[in-house]
Amino acid sequence: MANQLRYTPILARRVAANSTLTSHSSDLKRTISILAANSPTVTSHHNTTKTTYRYFRISKDLQAHVDSLNEYPTKQTALDGGASSYYNIPKRSKQKITTAEDAVSLIRNGDTVAVSGFVCQGTPEAVLKALGKRYESEGAPFDLTLVFGGGPGDWSTRGLNHLAKKGGTKNMLKRTIGSHYGQVPMVAQMALDEECEAWALPMGSISRMLRAKATHSPGHITMVGTGTFVDPDLGGGTCNEAARKSLFQPVSKIDIDGQQNLLYKALPINVAIIRATTADTSGNLTIERESLMCDQMNTAMAARNSGGIVIAQVMRLAKNGSLNPKQVAVPAPLVDCVVVVDEEDQDELHSMSFVERYNPSLTGQIRSPEDAIAPLPMSQRKVIARRAFFELKPDMVVNLGIGLPEGVARVAAEEDMLDYITLSTEPGVFGGLPASGHSFGPAYNPAAVIEMNQMFDFYDGGGLDISFLGAAQISPRGDVNVSRMSKDRLTGPGGFIDISQSTDVVMFMSPLTASGLDVTTTKNGKLIINKEGSIKKFVNMVGEVTFSGDEAVRRGQKVLYVTERAVFRRSSHHPVLELIEIAPGVDLQKDVLNQIEFEPVVSSNLKLMDRRIFLEKKMNAASEIFGSFKDRFSYHAEDNVMFLNLCGISLNSDEDMDWYFRCLRETFGEVKSEHGKMNMVINYDGLNLNGSLENRYWQETQEIANEFYLNVRRFAGGAFHHAQLGKKLETLDTDKLFREFDSNDNGSVNATELREGFRREFCRRLTQKELDQVFGGDAEHGISKKQFAFVVQELLEGGRKQ
Repeated sequence: MANQLRYTPILARRVAANSTLTSHSSDLKRTISILAANSPTVTSHHNTTKTTYRYFRISKDLQAHVDSLNEYPTKQTALDGGASSYYNIPKRSKQKITTAEDAVSLIRNGDTVAVSGFVCQGTPEAVLKALGKRYESEGAPFDLTLVFGGGPGDWSTRGLNHLAKKGGTKNMLKRTIGSHYGQVPMVAQMALDEECEAWALPMGSISRMLRAKATHSPGHITMVGTGTFVDPDLGGGTCNEAARKSLFQPVSKIDIDGQQNLLYKALPINVAIIRATTADTSGNLTIERESLMCDQMNTAMAARNSGGIVIAQVMRLAKNGSLNPKQVAVPAPLVDCVVVVDEEDQDELHSMSFVERYNPSLTGQIRSPEDAIAPLPMSQRKVIARRAFFELKPDMVVNLGIGLPEGVARVAAEEDMLDYITLSTEPGVFGGLPASGHSFGPAYNPAAVIEMNQMFDFYDGGGLDISFLGAAQISPRGDVNVSRMSKDRLTGPGGFIDISQSTDVVMFMSPLTASGLDVTTTKNGKLIINKEGSIKKFVNMVGEVTFSGDEAVRRGQKVLYVTERAVFRRSSHHPVLELIEIAPGVDLQKDVLNQIEFEPVVSSNLKLMDRRIFLEKKMNAASEIFGSFKDRFSYHAEDNVMFLNLCGISLNSDEDMDWYFRCLRETFGEVKSEHGKMNMVINYDGLNLNGSLENRYWQETQEIANEFYLNVRRFAGGAFHHAQLGKKLETLDTDKLFREFDSNDNGSVNATELREGFRREFCRRLTQKELDQVFGGDAEHGISKKQFAFVVQELLEGGRKQ
């Protein structure tokens, strides 16, 4: 059965340049050859090789001949996902529908190919498999440059692993530019064997490199990657000797206003291979059964605006014009070939992910029942997650890395905190509970899903409040390695560099030792080391710098390193890690210092980790997270305004109600006796009220309002804090503020304290440029109390002018 491929100008040029056309009759090939031979020519300098291509249009006669070759019923999946049906696609509608074999026949030697997908999610498997088979049979295409972000693969042989071919005149891959190689071990092995040039770059930067090409910008300019192995001064992201010797280098340094930035160069994309769910017969694509938006639009536009082609794999066809235009993820003018996977092949070639065929709670089609999340069993993993959990605050936007950090979500659920934070993942998910393990990327019951490049815009701009990340190795200066475990194992940074460099508060989570570590806890809240691990995680030198401790100090980040028995921090006070907490029951010298290859600074104020962390029962840490009820009131006598934050208050019984209204009456009564009734600003967002108590609650609330309120305004979350901030700025006490910022009480405020204080007190993120202007690029020195008032006023005024 022949599938029709209508040759638009871009496709026609590629067809004329190719030596073979699969799945087409000899008559059609001969007709195209004759037409091409009599067509005008144009000269191109693709990949520095002077090549002549022929432009031609398909005449009505030729189109009729092509149509006559395709009078066959075509088997496709019904739009509703039900049983297959046989039907004739209208002749005029077949222009972009083709087989995977025909689509990949358009890929030429030396092309730069960009592929969408994230880890196990959304891989265009049918097209990649066909491309690999073409090389096996023809020895072409070869010398491809492969560009990818999330490394779509299955840790074995599928996904991008299909392209790790060799044995012909030349290898299939000449160059790879990726972010995560863990899921594509066959591609990684080619890099390790020096059989192709290889670079590992931050995922967010690769995503924006594609976007830059779509806009014909020179590249993506950012400070993300400075001080890491991606920095051109430290290797430029090269993974092997072939890349280091290459004249091509995708990362360079540029100076902007005296600041060193990295330029990730925009690359021409000759072929984009993307995936969607449904295509109409014109090529409009929707993604309703995909778990993520894996930069399909970004990748397609980069190829389209490079003069390249876009191959889209889908699972079903829809009538032209029947798709909701607001649900179209990639519009038809950007798509050249549509490959439809038949229903019987979808388990292998178009499952939602390599882990499961389809899960509607990951795509947002349904919300699964929110059963209680089972608490983690007591273990070193839970101990580490519990200590990290204490850094959470209500309304935070959070990123959880894969592995140990995933435990923070389960601890938050156990402590009734999960509803008060927003979890997110780098491929574009807000809300819900992130999937774990090989399913990492989407979330169960997500609140919103955006494109990956947009999420990294949010992350890089400081949108995250806190991130919890794993760590394979940690150095004396707080450098972290997660991207290169050994010379013979290539992993890549994924989104780690973007996230760790752009978040104000970064929590690295790791056991102190690995491989054989066995710990238990006692009934009185102590940790017992039964057997020490044979591998030390805190080492003199990391294999690769994926996070720079010195750069973190310069940026003013708060950085903690949490283990099951000790907590360290890197700050401007010391050039090495400082030990600030130790678990009850462990020996400082034997169990901590002797298990580290270097000598950290031991804090003069060394504290014990909270004993509740090591107990089996629930920690009941709400008071530490939300603060006391008294802390929720803030009165401004100047204009008689009372702010009340009810986030995190739970009223589940009549006893709770009695306590709640008694506290309100006592607090309001004190103010009324001196100032009379007051103007109220209240945050009800996050107030948990048992449904059976609603009538009583609103009745007594109305009584409170009649007795104490002049008027009332209600805001949620950030709007409430913004209103409260306005009053704080009107009555700013810089002496009191200095004491609050000077967390270590040494008479000066360093970059970390200033950045953290601004975030806490003014809900504002200081930029790297602002910090450099204050500290002159030397974040280790602090500003005095006398300087502090001027600096704060200048920064606040500057923020209002920006």
